[in-house]
Amino acid sequence: MLKGKTIILGVSSSIAAYKACEVVSRLKALGAEVWVAMTKEAARLVAPLTFRTLSGNPVMTDLFSNELSALPVPHISLTERAELLLIAPCTANLIGKLANGIADDPLTTMALAAPARKLIAPAMNPRMWRNPLVKENVQKLKDLGFIFIGPEEGKLACGDEDIGRMSEPEEIVGKVVGWLGGLADLRGKHILVTAGGTREAIDPVRYISNRSSGKMGYAIARAARERGASVTLISANGHLPAPLDIKTVKVDSAGGMLEAVLDHCNNAHAVIMAAAVADFTPKVKSQKSKVKNKGSIIDMQLKPTQDVLKTIAGQKGRKQRVLVGFALETDNMIENAQAKLKEKDLDLIVANDDSTLDSDSIRFSVIDRAGKVKDFPQQSKDRAAHAILDRVLECSQK
Repeated sequence: MLKGKTIILGVSSSIAAYKACEVVSRLKALGAEVWVAMTKEAARLVAPLTFRTLSGNPVMTDLFSNELSALPVPHISLTERAELLLIAPCTANLIGKLANGIADDPLTTMALAAPARKLIAPAMNPRMWRNPLVKENVQKLKDLGFIFIGPEEGKLACGDEDIGRMSEPEEIVGKVVGWLGGLADLRGKHILVTAGGTREAIDPVRYISNRSSGKMGYAIARAARERGASVTLISANGHLPAPLDIKTVKVDSAGGMLEAVLDHCNNAHAVIMAAAVADFTPKVKSQKSKVKNKGSIIDMQLKPTQDVLKTIAGQKGRKQRVLVGFALETDNMIENAQAKLKEKDLDLIVANDDSTLDSDSIRFSVIDRAGKVKDFPQQSKDRAAHAILDRVLECSQK
């Protein structure tokens, strides 16, 4: 997606510097050539050797370092070939230097010399972010064409729960992909993705649920956005941060999931049901009072929930969209997934076992209507998301 693109990543002295390691890894995984420039203070938080290992290139921490001697005037030659200067994290101090044209280290010197587009991911204490001087400097940079992503609200290193967190690496990389005109084969398409696990209430405080983390669905939503699609994400009880620029609808139960999917699927080119939707719900629910433990066995009766996939498959306009289901199986994975694909009239089904639960990686198979099985080795869920979307795109073009 970013093959042939050169990106300079600037790292300044925020505790969020550790997140920059993941930014480098993600950019490299997408094919970009990454060069890292660090302030001396940042190098006390994360060792330059870490970034050298991740990027495969020397790290600039000193204008007079011999490490980049092979490059003629490195802070100039690198900026001439870079498509983007990304600074993540960017402190209030560095924002002030950039806004006032100060160039006293490799990073600020490169920022002044770079003709490339510039993306800033701030990270600082909320009182600093709200300081009038910082706000003035931020506005000055925006007027000069710098693009800001974040900061976000959340738990900060100082203990505050407020604005000031650096945006998450996947959000930053998603912005980079969009900016550099990466793979855009889903541009003009609307993709509906479901994620997480539904909860079926027993009483006001108890429920039946499952171990779905929502990570796979969120990865698919991000990947679709990176490839140019407009995305609606319907999330059941997920604790993951809402992806940037993605419409997210929160639901709780299987009934809520069905209602949300029906509300948003009419103009969808593909519906990817990665959520673990409960097959059963308590037949009788205590609506107002908690069920008391009286030391006896409770015989709870369950009734089937309305099948979301079957309902969508039976709708008018079904042939205009690709319908994708997921099958998590503990045994006979392929056979059970094939049966589910036929029963629910799906175009594709993604089959995996329970080893993927709560994990950041997945080993899976994709099965199409013709029964063709394509196996994929263990890989990150971000990478898997793109592989699944590749199959969705192939299916839509048949």
